[in-house]
Amino acid sequence: MRIGIGMDDTICRTTEIVHEKLEEYSKKIGLNPLDIMNDEMLKDIFFDTYLEEIYDRAIVKRNVKDVIRRLRNKGNEIYLITARTNISRKEPYNIYSIIQKWLDKNDIEVDAVVSSAYGEEKAEVCKRYDIDLMIDDNPYNYKKITESGKRCLLFDDRGKYELRKGYATNWLDVEKYIERNR
Repeated sequence: MRIGIGMDDTICRTTEIVHEKLEEYSKKIGLNPLDIMNDEMLKDIFFDTYLEEIYDRAIVKRNVKDVIRRLRNKGNEIYLITARTNISRKEPYNIYSIIQKWLDKNDIEVDAVVSSAYGEEKAEVCKRYDIDLMIDDNPYNYKKITESGKRCLLFDDRGKYELRKGYATNWLDVEKYIERNR
């Protein structure tokens, strides 16, 4: 089975670090965090300044390493499919190098990394790589992937969405879902 997995807020906690750095930056320049995020230029400057640190400090979610290792040991291929991109106003990032460094630091092995995939593009990547199941935390990605005819499991471990069924709240649930729906 080919399994696609989103990165930020799916296998690692990124949003909390973004908020922490945004608070720090907003105090430094004397603006409200919402003012920064609602101004494209200020938002770009913020992310250009802190993005590598945010990505480096992202915390791996509980059981991710073990579940991915067990899935790979059972012959599944794991594709990390992320919206992370090389685009920057200052200078291009080597996003693959940043991601690989984080994966190595957290002892997570995957078969391939695909970047710059969000929404329709993430759905296209799932088709192009013949992904059997995509796991993602974003309802927009979920919608686009399922509309394309591919299976997607929505991941919500923070109670962001008022869902009743068809989603996972932790990585052990993800593993059980895969075992039941091979």
